Amino acid sequence: MIAPSRGVVGDALIAPKADDDRRFEWSHELVACTEPGDTLFVWDRTLAVPGIGAWGRILGPLGEEDRMRRGRLLPHWRMPVSDTMRLASPISLASLRRVGGEIVALRDRLEAEVEGPVYFPFIGAPDTLAPAPAYIAKMPRDLVALLSSRFGFEFAL
Repeated sequence: MIAPSRGVVGDALIAPKADDDRRFEWSHELVACTEPGDTLFVWDRTLAVPGIGAWGRILGPLGEEDRMRRGRLLPHWRMPVSDTMRLASPISLASLRRVGGEIVALRDRLEAEVEGPVYFPFIGAPDTLAPAPAYIAKMPRDLVALLSSRFGFEFAL
């Protein structure tokens, strides 16, 4: 799941690469872990009621480009993506909190099963659930299945 600041993904995921001169940002490095065919969900904070508002696909291939950032030319990851398609009914934060217990149980199960961080797209307890404060986070297949069963959309993963 990506949470672009202006609600627009554009034609690629673009994020600064790790550098000895800057703080490591795990969500930027996850861009390099995406693969062609991955489904990309978009958390859109520009909607009247912010929530998961669109989806698209990772196209690839992963590349690099230099971009200006804070007055410096820095290397960035660049992963091309498809056009995003709006969900007919965006999934609001209030809707996600209604199934928050199931989402948190899934996150807890994954954290117990997986060695290392899971980069889950939501933080908090069931009633305080919120999108992770990250550029991009992983959306596990089991979470997609849960959301699909509760909110009525289907995706070929």
